[in-house]
Parts: sequence; C-alpha cells; structure tokens
Amino acid sequence: MEDDDVIDFRYHLVSLISVFLALAVGIVLGAGPLRDTISDQLTGQVEVLREEKEALRVEVDENRRAIEIDTAFIEASAPALLDDVLPGYRVAVATLPGVTDDVAAAVTQRIEQAGGEITARVELSADWAAPGAESARGDVADTARSDLSGISSSETDDVVLGTALAVALTDADASSPRVPSSRATSVLEALTDGGDALVSVQGEAAPADLVLVLTTPQVPLEPDATVDPELEPTNVTWALTLAATAEAAPTVVAGYAAIDTDLLVRVRGERTVTTVDGLGTVPGQVTVPLALAAVAAEEEPTPYGSGIGAQDPLPATQELTGPPALEPAPDPTGTDAPGSPDDPTATDDPTGTDDPTGTDDPIGTDDPSATDGGDGA
Repeated sequence: MEDDDVIDFRYHLVSLISVFLALAVGIVLGAGPLRDTISDQLTGQVEVLREEKEALRVEVDENRRAIEIDTAFIEASAPALLDDVLPGYRVAVATLPGVTDDVAAAVTQRIEQAGGEITARVELSADWAAPGAESARGDVADTARSDLSGISSSETDDVVLGTALAVALTDADASSPRVPSSRATSVLEALTDGGDALVSVQGEAAPADLVLVLTTPQVPLEPDATVDPELEPTNVTWALTLAATAEAAPTVVAGYAAIDTDLLVRVRGERTVTTVDGLGTVPGQVTVPLALAAVAAEEEPTPYGSGIGAQDPLPATQELTGPPALEPAPDPTGTDAPGSPDDPTATDDPTGTDDPTGTDDPIGTDDPSATDGGDGA
C-alpha cells in the first residue's frame, strides 16, 4: 500500500472516530446536565409560538368581524347615500376579459339604486391589448378612423380604438337620445365585425351619457415567481386605450389596485381617468355611482378608494338634476302630431272659429259680396 493511501485511510478513520465521539458526548450531555436546560428552552420557544399564533388568530377574527360590521353598515347606508345620485343618467358598462357576472351584476344594481339606467352592456376581448393582435387591431382602427371626426392620421391605433369605443357607446342621433347616430352604428359595426371581434354586445344597446369600464385583478405573485413579460405591454395598451375613451366621453374605470401589476394601477398612471378600486367589495361597488356622478359634474379625474395610487376614499356628493337631454323628434301619433294643440303648424284649428264655414268664412258676414247675408236689397 502506498504512503498516500495509508494517510487517506488514517484520515478517514480519525474523522469517523471524531464524529462518533462528538455524538456520544452530545448524548451524554443532553441526557445529563444539559437535559433540563435544553428542554426548558424548547418548551419556552414552543409556548411563545403558540401564544403568537393565538394572538394572530384573535386579530384576524377581530379584523374579519370589523369588516363584516363595516360592510353591513355600508349596505344599510347605501340607499340613502345613493338616492338620486344619477337621476335618469344612462350608463354603458364595458367589461374586460375575466370580469365575473356576479361583480357586473352587483355594480349594475348600485347604478340602478342611484337612479341610473344601464343602456348597453358590452364585453371587450383580449385582442384589444394582446401583444400578438397588433395587426387585427390596426385593421379595425383603419376601418373606424374614417368615421371619427378630429382623429388625425398620426394617432396611434390605441387612441383610435379608445375613441371608437366611446363614440359607439355614447353618440346619439340628433333627433333622439335613444337612437344611436349613424356614426355610432358604423363604428360599432367595425368593432363587432368578424369572428375575432373586439366587442361583443349583450342584448340591445342604446346611447349612454356615461361609460363604466370594469377591469380584473392581477393574481398576486409567489415570492419566487417572475412577472409575465407580456403583462406590462398589455397593461400599457389598455391604459392608453381607456385614456382615449375617457377623453372622448365621461368615463370611470373600476377595478383593483392591490399590487403594482394590477391594470388599474397602470391606468392611474395616466392621470386623466377617474378610477375606483376595490371593485369586488361593497365599498368599491357603492363608490362607482358616486364616481360616475363626479364625472358627470365634470370634476377633475381622481383615483378613489384605498388601494395603490388612491387619492380620496369617496367622491364629494354631487347634485345632478338630470342628464343632458336632446330634443326628441316629433311624434306623428303624439301630442306634437299635425292638428294637435302643440303642433306649431296648426295654430288655427280648421274646425274651430276660423273654420271657413264659420264667422270668418269668406262667404259669411265678412264676405264683401254678401253684406246682407248674400241677398241684395
């Protein structure tokens, strides 16, 4: 056996003996003089952890109970708080992919509770902002661009489509607030055309005074997870599009602002759109009609709620008397029909005192040819 092999063997043998000696010493000390000390330390640490767990459980229960009480209070206060907040205002609701029916229904209920009316419900597809759908968006934007006045050829597709959404949902015919204008109809056709349409309409759609866009939350990331590289450009596209919608029509965007990657946080970065966070909670849902009223009153764009970027928890109360009304078209079967008292073309009733057969009849007493009733003296 070579010298190196002898040294290696002796080294390993000594190391193994040292490990067993250390283990034996540990067992002796642990079972002897250090037993009570170690046991007491472990018992104390377990007790501390148990107390901390119990304190956290109590705190969680108290917080949950406080939230339940606050929610019940807001629920009870909502009818008085929202009474006549949106008197007769027409609201179009647009939902992004992933918004649940329960959330949309809860917000709709609050708007109606405030005196508003939902005149259109539309769903926006993911292609509005998907990084791989630029070409399809460009085609729709080119089709809609010709119907949008004031849109220059240099405007981006995001601005064109955001403006198109506002026009499609709010532009009314000059003769009736209930009838979409020809421009709105043409733009909506462009947005809903094809198998991969950007917009799908639920039921009948009538022009609205206000637009409400509902967004979804971003799922919180795990500590070691990485952000989807497509998330940020998608959020940017949505934010630019919705900013253009708000520029073209009174608009509120409601959603979630719990983490930095939530879409609503990016929308708030534009500083040109009124937003509401906490959409999945009763406080957030009650705030939505109040924010719509603030937009109708032409208040400055403000982020409402308690999430990231929020400025005020609640909008100031507005006293609205009603939406801006258009003069309705004359109804041939109603009070403005020809021959009715309110018809401007019928100031004299042909069957009344000015009837040609009456006192002003040219063949009657005022007839120059019949001074004595038509008989000569």
